[in-house]
Amino acid sequence: MNSNLIKIVNATLPALSGSSVTYNEANNIFLSEGYTSAAGNTYFQGIRLSDRLIIDLQLGQGNRYLFLNGIRIYGYNGSEKHLIAFRNLRNYAYSEKNSCSECEDMIKDYLYSQSKLMGQTVDDSTLENFAHSLIAETMKNQIDNIKKIC
Repeated sequence: MNSNLIKIVNATLPALSGSSVTYNEANNIFLSEGYTSAAGNTYFQGIRLSDRLIIDLQLGQGNRYLFLNGIRIYGYNGSEKHLIAFRNLRNYAYSEKNSCSECEDMIKDYLYSQSKLMGQTVDDSTLENFAHSLIAETMKNQIDNIKKIC
């Protein structure tokens, strides 16, 4: 991984608050430094990016499995980031499929609320399809996505 790219990620991602990141190529995700609790669980963040979204997965590694404690989704317009959705999950067994599904639901809910604020009506299937495409784009090729942002 290019050290300049890591510096850019460290400087620009709002979710990491000073923590350094590494890129895990096998799992296609940026990971923050972790800390270990008194109970022996290790907690860290997994970050996925696109040119529109930053997905911050709050993860924990326990004795038996990886779990998802929460998700924060930030909107990104090319220069500013803002929190658009969050969900607290406690000891939810992590899987790529489940985390994508949760993110899609969160984006769909956000878009639905925004359409109501704007006085617009969008049918559920259109919102679901668009949310799915946004999350799929964010979950795939990290390196290409971070280069677009920076």
